[in-house]
Amino acid sequence: MKKPFVLKQSVIAVALTIGVSHVALAQQQAAQPIQKVVVTGSNIKRAVDEETSSPVQVIGRMEIAAIGASTVKDVLDTLTSKATDLTDLGGGNSFASGATGISLRNLGKGSTLTLLNGRRVANYGLADGGQETFVNIDAMPSEIIDRIEILLDGASAVYGSDAVAGVVNIITRKDFSGVMVAGSMRQSLLKSAINKDKTASLTAGSGDLEKDGYNVFGHFEAYHRLPYDDRTIMPAIPGYYKEYVNPNFGVKSTYAYPGNFVDRYPANYSDPALAGKSFNTPVAGCTDVEDGTCRFDQWARYGAHAEAKRYNFFGSGRLKLGGNRTAFSEVTLGQTTTTYYSPPPTMSYTGSPSTWFNSKEGKLNSFLEPKLPVGHPNNPYSFPVALRYRYADDVTMFKSEAQAKQYRVMVGLEGSDYGWDWNTAVGAMGSKVENNMRGSKHAASYLAAITSGEYKFGGVNSPELLNKMFPNLLFGGESKQAFIDFKATRELMQLGGGPLALAIGGDFRTDSFDAYVSDNIANAEIVGYGSINVTGSRHISAAFAELNAPITKALEVNAAMRVDKVGDTDISVVPKLGMRFQVSKSVLLRGTVANGFRAPNVAETGKVDLSAFQNSQVDPKRCATATQLYNILKEGNTIDKADALTARDRGCSVSFAAQIKGNPELEPEKSRSYNVGIVLQPLDSLSMTVDYYRIERRNEIGTKTVSQILADEDRLPGSVQRRAVTEEDKRFSTRAQELSGKNIQYPIGPVGSISNRYENMNRSKVSGIDVEINHRWNLGSAGRLVSNLKGNYQLDYRKWDTVTDTFTEDLSANYEKYQYQVRASSAWINGPFKVGAAVTFRPETTLVDDQYDVNYNASGCEDQGIPTELCRVKKDVVTDLNMSYTGIKNTTIALNLYNIFDREAPPNVRASNPAVRGRSARVSLQYTF
Repeated sequence: MKKPFVLKQSVIAVALTIGVSHVALAQQQAAQPIQKVVVTGSNIKRAVDEETSSPVQVIGRMEIAAIGASTVKDVLDTLTSKATDLTDLGGGNSFASGATGISLRNLGKGSTLTLLNGRRVANYGLADGGQETFVNIDAMPSEIIDRIEILLDGASAVYGSDAVAGVVNIITRKDFSGVMVAGSMRQSLLKSAINKDKTASLTAGSGDLEKDGYNVFGHFEAYHRLPYDDRTIMPAIPGYYKEYVNPNFGVKSTYAYPGNFVDRYPANYSDPALAGKSFNTPVAGCTDVEDGTCRFDQWARYGAHAEAKRYNFFGSGRLKLGGNRTAFSEVTLGQTTTTYYSPPPTMSYTGSPSTWFNSKEGKLNSFLEPKLPVGHPNNPYSFPVALRYRYADDVTMFKSEAQAKQYRVMVGLEGSDYGWDWNTAVGAMGSKVENNMRGSKHAASYLAAITSGEYKFGGVNSPELLNKMFPNLLFGGESKQAFIDFKATRELMQLGGGPLALAIGGDFRTDSFDAYVSDNIANAEIVGYGSINVTGSRHISAAFAELNAPITKALEVNAAMRVDKVGDTDISVVPKLGMRFQVSKSVLLRGTVANGFRAPNVAETGKVDLSAFQNSQVDPKRCATATQLYNILKEGNTIDKADALTARDRGCSVSFAAQIKGNPELEPEKSRSYNVGIVLQPLDSLSMTVDYYRIERRNEIGTKTVSQILADEDRLPGSVQRRAVTEEDKRFSTRAQELSGKNIQYPIGPVGSISNRYENMNRSKVSGIDVEINHRWNLGSAGRLVSNLKGNYQLDYRKWDTVTDTFTEDLSANYEKYQYQVRASSAWINGPFKVGAAVTFRPETTLVDDQYDVNYNASGCEDQGIPTELCRVKKDVVTDLNMSYTGIKNTTIALNLYNIFDREAPPNVRASNPAVRGRSARVSLQYTF
């Protein structure tokens, strides 16, 4: 029975009517029976125009086109409920390089379920941080999408594990007939090489399911994002970045080719005038000398913008079998290659050994960069000498390339029998990733080549020798899943408001995950590299039921329950209860209460051996000293200035090994969510929803954070292993005393490693408000105006503090956690013309992660010399324009202009890469045969 409240229709209209006339839509609605579909968040079909008890946002095909989306990420970036998370651009140093994941409500990628046409997609073959499994949305085709439904509510009672913060359901076209080609190009208007990408796609299909009894189609699309290096963007770098983040940005390195001899004459040197004095002498043959020092432009190889090549295919077939039965199939294939370019590695004698964890032998390995020994063919001195050198024999060989292949293949049947509508499918899916990289040193082979003189500094060296010194490293992984599922729905009886509907079903899945590394990493042969090895599999079985009871014409109650058994964990029984009450024709109240869970994945419970390096960490026992040394050394000579940043990093941006073990006794994470909302439609053309949400999560799987371990080092003996104060530490102190007369010594040695394991140890809670407003204005002969506003305000966000065993302070406005986000868009449509605009607003945030992040609070900024106005990230407002024209038969031409007011990105002194934005443009063309 169709409800009189039709807000959902207006929501869908905003997404779809951009390209459809209002009159034609009304005529279609009058001529066709009420269509019932399965809406994300329920297994029961309902009228397409009906609001549910759970909030669902819809981004339709025409809205996607207006965004100018080249990728699925481009679309999901417009969500106000989305949190900052892993992207393939910023994940070059991640275990899960080359992938992009989605996170809702700041609860992480693992607590947001991503579906394709209502069914699961294989997790990426590598786990982020070695722990967090997620779906790589880069491996999904974007131009065949019909709509994306975002369920902003817990849904484990319907979908099972992971649907804690919400569900993102990417829904493709169900059929296509004919041939369509499309292409696009995008680039910055600030500099043509920046933000440059291009796409091309081909879609072809045959058959009409109603007339011919079948439809089959295939869609192929290609995407290429071009790289650029830091030197390219140098003129556009904001001044604050060079002054406060990286003063050496753009300065050519003293680690050069053929290099510089940088050392000190022995105290007993034969020439008393030189004894004990330092020197810096360019190696003969250097062609780039500045300030008496040989230089190398490493910025021409640093890749601020990784290259990406993606090829995605989606195919679908439907065949009527008679007797109300239809066979269907889907094939999804994806290949993504992301390349991160690096400058050549260096020879850098420091006197301090590099250490890394040898998991096979359970010890720390160490490596000390050598000096050139006496008698070495490249050593002109009578004593061992340090050489600052860049291995630039072949600069193109040093890069990291993450290639991922993903698939999902399934076949199924659906039909109607004995009053039941049923659907079943069987399929398999998987993702395999191989991340090959080159640039790190093989400890033994490197030392042998240097000390023996086999490697010729500044000379010609064979590729075979270079490959021995800097071998290929492999981080690989593979996830696989096979499944069979079944569900059926029917109407049981008539109630006061309509039929009582029941859905039942179940599914069975086998799931496996393997992560591995090349033998040279596993054997701890590579300087600075920890290892990861994960092996495990599990069976997952589930049964579910759902009831939808329209008790009266005003009151409807929905109840769902799901029972899951995941591997060796306890059975999870997950209920959900929802209600919607229609107060009047224009006012509807709704609410849900639901339990949820996330089962521990194989990367957490399997045979896990993970040893990794933690980078850019602040050592609270050394940072103050490091900053004092930095302030003195930066005022010295050329070498002192180069050493100043190194001295600061030895305390304020340190790296060390961390060993993490799996835990087969982990239990599922549990959650409870609450949603209460009001839906208003005072006019047929105006609607508004306001929904309050609260999610409480417990039993979270994790490890103590590095900052917490370091802050609590004295209370947890054995958790932090330190080395003795190094020779380099002493050298910096000696030189600082020469320059200033001050005796500044490190009070303790650097961190060597920390120990950790996965535990059910944490909690979190988040609450906030989602708002959406839709308006349609018929302008008569002047066309129509369609407008939409989405907003999210996070009232509270707290994680668990394992040091104090309480909730943290409210983190909702802390670094990279926006307290609120707003996106407003409007489109004017008149005949073949469409012109639209969108404004995105994000507020100011602090620079701190939490109370333990003392490096970027007010006093921390002052200690680092960062001005007060830069000790936060200021608000950001970006305005985009879009326009399209369909006046040429079968052709659509579109233009997008991004950041039309040319606003710079807000200063961010914590950003590792400089933000270069400016205006950019995208042109696209689509033609249908």
